[in-house]
Amino acid sequence: MAYNVELYAIKVLNNGGFGTWEGVAEGVWWAIKGPDGVIDSDGDGVVAGDPDDDAAEVISMSLGGYSDSPELHEAIKKAYSCGIVIVAAAGNDGYDYPAYPAAYPEVIAVGAIDQNDEVPDWSNRGVELVAPGVNILSTLPRNSYGEYSGTSMATPHVSGTVALMFAAALTNGYIPTPDDIRDILHRTADDIYDDGYDSISGYGIVRADLAVAEM
Repeated sequence: MAYNVELYAIKVLNNGGFGTWEGVAEGVWWAIKGPDGVIDSDGDGVVAGDPDDDAAEVISMSLGGYSDSPELHEAIKKAYSCGIVIVAAAGNDGYDYPAYPAAYPEVIAVGAIDQNDEVPDWSNRGVELVAPGVNILSTLPRNSYGEYSGTSMATPHVSGTVALMFAAALTNGYIPTPDDIRDILHRTADDIYDDGYDSISGYGIVRADLAVAEM
């Protein structure tokens, strides 16, 4: 989704795809610190978007569970206060609510759509946005490819769009806040169900072209 954007990969799950909330929280803290391990290394009060810091501008989490974690929520609130946009998969259980961490108010919860712009029954509700998440071509181990479905496949479409938005904004000389980013994503999304927000599709389908154009 996001060309010419640097990726900072932080492993928080084991090779089987399982882990703990404590591990995810630690991963969020590392995203705030950046590779140098220091939050706001130049001490100017600006973290995300500061060319003198190496914190993430967006955190993408294609993972989830259904138990709250105060430790994880504290890390997410810190990331948000540092200007980092947090995006997470809503979950694939057909529930009326998203999984954690997507359920936290600081996080953009992402649901899935298919090639007909329909939300599958298995995509959890209570989302903020939806994105392509059915039969998505992806990389696999041993230099191969395969198609997968799930809100975990939809999430990077939104995260990549946010990365492009940041890149455009920084090129134009300003640092957007997470609230700025969310407002633009809401206004530029393709509204596919009820007018305005609805629980099934949120504000609609993410539109990278329109969102970036607003930066």
